[in-house]
Amino acid sequence: MKLSKKDIKKLGTILGVWAHPDDETFSSACIMAAAIENGQTVACVTATRGEAGVRDESRWPAERLGDIRSQELATALELLGVSNHHWLDYPDGCCCDIDEPSPVGRIVELIETYNPDTILTFGPDGMTGHDDHKTVSRWANLAVQGAGTKAKVYHAVQ
Repeated sequence: MKLSKKDIKKLGTILGVWAHPDDETFSSACIMAAAIENGQTVACVTATRGEAGVRDESRWPAERLGDIRSQELATALELLGVSNHHWLDYPDGCCCDIDEPSPVGRIVELIETYNPDTILTFGPDGMTGHDDHKTVSRWANLAVQGAGTKAKVYHAVQ
């Protein structure tokens, strides 16, 4: 199914809630870029800096990975035109260990700030089964309930 700019416009103000740098890009980059082009407000929340995702130590040294991925995210958001970004700064791979009221409360505050019509995040299965993805999905859904918003929540799926 191909979405038109008119379809994207119906999403209104968009808030994306993701676990790691790059989750927003592979899940919703085209939606965000089209929304920005339409003049819509788009905000993005990232729970971690992705510092635990070392795959190739020679290319992405563990001690620098969080900084590298943070810069990659900044570049991606700039290219997409998204200027509203917020870090939750929780440790990568440990979101399920965070006491839920804190991240849920922070997301509620962002919902109150942006008053989104649409919230994009992972589904309860985390799309890939990743614990951080599943946890961030739960936080986002709890925040929607806590904020009492009428925003529609759309989950990234494969």
